[in-house]
Amino acid sequence: MSSGRVNALAITTRQGHVVYERFYDQFSEGEKAEIRSAFDQVAGPSSAAAAAAVEDAEIVGRYRNGRIVCIPSGDLLFFALGTGDYTELALSAVLAAIIAAYKEVFRGASLTDALLFSNYAIVVLVVDEVCREGLLGLTDRLSIQKAIAMRLPYEPPAPEKSKSSFSRMLSSKSQSVQQQAQQPQQASG
Repeated sequence: MSSGRVNALAITTRQGHVVYERFYDQFSEGEKAEIRSAFDQVAGPSSAAAAAAVEDAEIVGRYRNGRIVCIPSGDLLFFALGTGDYTELALSAVLAAIIAAYKEVFRGASLTDALLFSNYAIVVLVVDEVCREGLLGLTDRLSIQKAIAMRLPYEPPAPEKSKSSFSRMLSSKSQSVQQQAQQPQQASG
């Protein structure tokens, strides 16, 4: 493993089904299986232990010379494996930023696998913004939301009355894109 980075991230259900998984180093399939097994051991040897894990409590463990952090949130378990400067505290910050961004973007009462699967593109974008190639990127929710809004395709604006701040930001971006597109037409006419 390389030194000083997040080596792997995973999101699983409390029953152990993988929702999202990302390896930032070149691991063999055998090493990936060992990491998955280490994640399972940190969460608890049985699905009953994982189901009983306290919401937003940090569970820590080790894998070879790396550290593992697991944070349960809703029906999901969020895992990170890091080495070097990425101690338990840094890995907790990475996972907390990802969880906070998901809660803000999805506005759901609880994070579930169905919610993440139905918004998989956003799930991937959030992870990419927080953890860029295994190194810590953006951690505050507003910066993450702005970065995601810049990368999402255009969607027509929805009615303003019941929209979240993230939805309002997306619609204001689409309106500014429309205005910029109209300006060259007006100048040429």
